[in-house]
Amino acid sequence: MNSSNKVVPLHTSNSIDDEASLWLVRLDNGSLSRQAKKDFKAWLAVDKRHLVALKAMADVWNDMDEVLSMITDEGSSENISLWPILTPVFKPLMLAASVSFLAVLLWLTVPEGVQKNSYATVIGQQLDTTFADGSIIHLNTNTVIETEFSKDKRIIKLIQGEALFDVAHDPNRPFIVYAGDRLVQAIGTKFVVHIKSENIQVTVTDGKVKMSKVATDTPLSDIKELNNTVVQADDVFIVKGEKVVANNNQTPILTHIKTENLQRELSWLDGKLIFDNETLFDVIEEINRYLDITIVLKDPSLHALRMSGRFDLGDSEALIEAIELSFNIQSQRIDSNKILLTKKIKT
Repeated sequence: MNSSNKVVPLHTSNSIDDEASLWLVRLDNGSLSRQAKKDFKAWLAVDKRHLVALKAMADVWNDMDEVLSMITDEGSSENISLWPILTPVFKPLMLAASVSFLAVLLWLTVPEGVQKNSYATVIGQQLDTTFADGSIIHLNTNTVIETEFSKDKRIIKLIQGEALFDVAHDPNRPFIVYAGDRLVQAIGTKFVVHIKSENIQVTVTDGKVKMSKVATDTPLSDIKELNNTVVQADDVFIVKGEKVVANNNQTPILTHIKTENLQRELSWLDGKLIFDNETLFDVIEEINRYLDITIVLKDPSLHALRMSGRFDLGDSEALIEAIELSFNIQSQRIDSNKILLTKKIKT
């Protein structure tokens, strides 16, 4: 080993913290050589306190409630927690830092030639990412994805939320999105996948995709290219202007979307939300996705009221004012996180 690259373990707490900080910087830059990766693992193995110090610094960036991946030092019983499902208390800048750091740690543990990353947005945030192959992913509010790219395939796991995939054509590397119990394979296309509490929705804006059923929690490394010449039960081909809604253990429902409706569904890409004669319940449910507060309709009789309008994402004040003026409704802030909408009492 070249002595200029060797990491010499020191035994004071301050020095260990300094070394851990230095490794975080190197990892965050994302340009470690093969030798540097070996040095990093050797540094972890030489002293248990190194692992503890690195974990402590990683935890400064993360508020964890579920760990999706972890890296374990051989011979050690302790783990470094990696990519968690992020909670809304994250701030965007802290999120960007932790995504970058954790993605690099994931990258260190995968086989040569395989690139793994994780990306996420908090409530109200959106993110565009362009990959080396030219594909672009647009993440909507409160969305988490994992990616695994190799010379044979490109796989994205949508863990939660909504994303638009603008896929660069590459016949030698299928582009597959894994969401819930469904696989969606692009055939040179642009499409949106949205995981909702009750179903998975796929909308194609250009080209064609194939949707197939798959076992939940299938490892990304086990996902294979879909055979487009064979159609099995629950397989659906979706083309431009079509949408599929797939519920668990039910036959997916395919519908055609009018151009104007498709534009409304994609209005979030332009920072807008557009409603056309939609129930007030559905309007509130959609706008709540983009707010760090919750708007609640107390009276069930208000749910079926119809509303149209165009609003900026996150502009809850304009929305609430429009509702109050249109339906003789009053708003009341219950606490810092909740607004209650009720009928005005006649006097």
